[in-house]
Amino acid sequence: MLTIPSRVEYLARLLQSLADMPSADRIEVVVIFNAVTDQEPLAIEQRIRAMAPSLPIRVYVNTNEPSIGSGRRMQLSVCRTPLVAFIDDDLTVHGDIIGTIEDTLRTTPLGIVGLPSYEEDTDTRFKPRDSTPSTDVDGVRYMPVQGMLVAGYRRLFADIGGFNPRRHFWGEWTEFNLRMWRHGFPTGYVLGRGFLRHWHKAPESPTRNMNGREQHVLWGLMCTALEYDAVSINEATDAFWRLAQDRYLAYSFGELPSPKQLLASVLELMPKLSREWPAMHAFAEEARRHPFQFKPFEPLSESQVRMVLAHAQQAIHTYRPDGFALRHDVLEAPRLGWMRRIRKAVFGTTAASA
Repeated sequence: MLTIPSRVEYLARLLQSLADMPSADRIEVVVIFNAVTDQEPLAIEQRIRAMAPSLPIRVYVNTNEPSIGSGRRMQLSVCRTPLVAFIDDDLTVHGDIIGTIEDTLRTTPLGIVGLPSYEEDTDTRFKPRDSTPSTDVDGVRYMPVQGMLVAGYRRLFADIGGFNPRRHFWGEWTEFNLRMWRHGFPTGYVLGRGFLRHWHKAPESPTRNMNGREQHVLWGLMCTALEYDAVSINEATDAFWRLAQDRYLAYSFGELPSPKQLLASVLELMPKLSREWPAMHAFAEEARRHPFQFKPFEPLSESQVRMVLAHAQQAIHTYRPDGFALRHDVLEAPRLGWMRRIRKAVFGTTAASA
């Protein structure tokens, strides 16, 4: 998890909810203190560990360009477990989220699994939004998992390139989900089991109350359009342009942003765009070689989802930890037929191959 000094109250609440959940003994918590600070790292770690003494907690201080994107890259680099879950510090967890994640990854070839979140202590679901295009197949809602909690395989996250260095404070999950789909690994939510509560009053949110969020959102949209060949407005890019106008620019600049305001913001970003252009161009060239050429925010049909699932069914095996499927078979033994159980006991054959 990433955290900043102004969110210490929320971090403590999250850590306590993790300590209280089932399967808490199977996790290691890594906290990235993502801020320029004069405090000693050891003092920061001791203070955070004291919030949930029963949890194994490692703390790292990121003072080198502490953007969200930089913090994400540090999170991935210091993770040492086969499975990883990135969780926002303004959440609390409820139910057996670890069991939900593990069971889903065992049974479904997902690149990313997410869990639903609710607004504060209400029954109003925050994510996944019903308004976001999705496809439900076999109990999974296939769509981008836009933050809150994003879980998957550490090595897969690294193999598809990790976090884009041009996403600083907004859009890192949007781009990462798209890249996961284009590499042939689907992403989606599991509803009806573990869930999250999202405490909206947490300060310095890039989408709600952070200073300068307009520039961060606009920069993320510009990068996405340029890196994924979505500059031209056509049928393939229509979803990207509609969401950019109706959702992202609207919540950043207001419902009716003026052309003057948008043009001024773009011009302010031009020096940054000039510096990043060579890397963006190289990225775009690489993106043209992705196995699946989905566009940003493209609504996927059930046939497209099943096509990616068929690819991932084989490709995901290299990322599953040793014995991961075997543990699932043991857990599911009561539901296996007696012939399968005997065959496994005698020959050591897993249910997947039986």
